[in-house]
Amino acid sequence: MVRLLLVILLLASAAVSARAQESSLQMSGPLIQSGGPSFQVPGATFAIPAGHVFRVVWVMSQHPDSSQVNPHLGIIARFYNLHARHGIPKENLRAAAVVNGGALMPLLTDEAYQRRFGRPNPSKALVQELLAAGARFAVCGQTATSLGVRAEEFLPGVQVAISAMTALNVFAAEGYRLQTW
Repeated sequence: MVRLLLVILLLASAAVSARAQESSLQMSGPLIQSGGPSFQVPGATFAIPAGHVFRVVWVMSQHPDSSQVNPHLGIIARFYNLHARHGIPKENLRAAAVVNGGALMPLLTDEAYQRRFGRPNPSKALVQELLAAGARFAVCGQTATSLGVRAEEFLPGVQVAISAMTALNVFAAEGYRLQTW
């Protein structure tokens, strides 16, 4: 009987803990509303130096499903949201993506996306919101040219580099650190 009571108490405790964690998950915001869910982390003890500026660059090369928002964009949104949620000022958050391969498709205008996939760009709102927050997208010009994508087909604010290698080198020289997925 005592064992049964202990098991019931443990299960109830786990359920309460799970609900508490679920309730701390913020599905969007405070900076990016179209994606980037994150948790508030009470009691975090890793020290972030005052005034620290985060400079992060990702390499995006895949777009797994043309009918969905590219999940890598959600990770960039999470970068903004989780840091802002923990008091890091927006001006200290610098995110960039060097984009090649099929991953450049979510950066297209609705019209260009429609011509290629028969539907409006599902990633458009998130890309626009990330650009507005200061994110930088540098498309590999070698990839774009090989796929027949012209510079004017990209959403305003998306930049075309002569190559992904070039863009990555420039971001590194600006102090950006490569972040893996």
